[in-house]
Amino acid sequence: MIKKRKFRTLLSLSVIPVALLGLANFEAVRSFSALSYLALIKKPILVGALSQSPESFAQQNASIFKEGAGTLHINEGVWDIDQPLIIDGPLTISAGTTLNLAPNSYIIVRGALTAIGTDTSPIILQGKTGQLWKGIYVYEAKDVSQLKNVVITNTNALVDGYLQLTGGTTFYKSDVTMEDTAFNHSEAEDGLNIINSNFTLNDTHFDDMHSDALDSDYSQGDIKGSKFNAIGGDAIDLSETKSWVRNPYIYNVHDKAISAGENSTVNVIGGYVKSVGVAAAAKDGSVLEIVGTRIEDVALFGLMTYVKKSSYSYPTLNAHSLDWAGKSPKGGNNNWIRQENTVLTIDGNEVPEKIIDVKALYKGAVMSKS
Repeated sequence: MIKKRKFRTLLSLSVIPVALLGLANFEAVRSFSALSYLALIKKPILVGALSQSPESFAQQNASIFKEGAGTLHINEGVWDIDQPLIIDGPLTISAGTTLNLAPNSYIIVRGALTAIGTDTSPIILQGKTGQLWKGIYVYEAKDVSQLKNVVITNTNALVDGYLQLTGGTTFYKSDVTMEDTAFNHSEAEDGLNIINSNFTLNDTHFDDMHSDALDSDYSQGDIKGSKFNAIGGDAIDLSETKSWVRNPYIYNVHDKAISAGENSTVNVIGGYVKSVGVAAAAKDGSVLEIVGTRIEDVALFGLMTYVKKSSYSYPTLNAHSLDWAGKSPKGGNNNWIRQENTVLTIDGNEVPEKIIDVKALYKGAVMSKS
């Protein structure tokens, strides 16, 4: 039996972060404090019912759900979801389940999301008849969410009234581990957005992202053996984040393969980066170490250090034992560029400084968001 307490309208959810556009000058807020900035852009403003209550949907489709030990379960099967599914508590999705989600539907979970499929019985969350749906939002979970052998496809940003997220899938204050999980075709600004959380991504695949694939803010995590292909923005975009990136395979990326920004600390070990705008960039007070990575075919620069936002200090990028596709590294080509006062070293040797027009960079063909 489905208990009504498990399903609530959005008005009853106490914390839902939302990007609030035009309310303040973000640079001014950042100068006040990073935490105030985070509180401003990630907290909710809910003034009315944003969508139909999902309670009636659950009652009318009891065969989809079961409840046990305080956790709601979605039974194995192929199910059509035509309304928002909002759950005040943990959610488990059974192996072998396929959810076909209508364009107006999304999943919000205030608790841990457990979706563990198998090689032969994966879990598939997809748009109904190939359409876009509004994605997943997991927030304030006490336990670690676990995703394994899951395919999430055809997502758009979760926008419904005053709830406006940038991610097709978002974890906020919710630790998460993923393994053999795929994100395919997202039209959201971020295919996966992780905020204020610890994360581990093992063999996670991102393919066909309209903008950024993985965006991490104020988090800490490990990315192992993951693949990124056909990315319209950055493959890995880190802000105020500490992360290890181990043996990534990143190719066909319009902008940056790895972007360390806003006081991030990032260590990249091994892997292969090919056909990208920029292989690795350290900016705005960040420290990036990259070791033993193969870099091939960059449109703009292989390595970059620069300041985009003046409220941050100068970044550092140290590269060691890089493989430039079998070619000898030369400072005269587009292998690297170092803005004045930043730090960029190749095998312990400092790269000469250059004057960089950062505003022009972000209006150029590679780094422009337009």
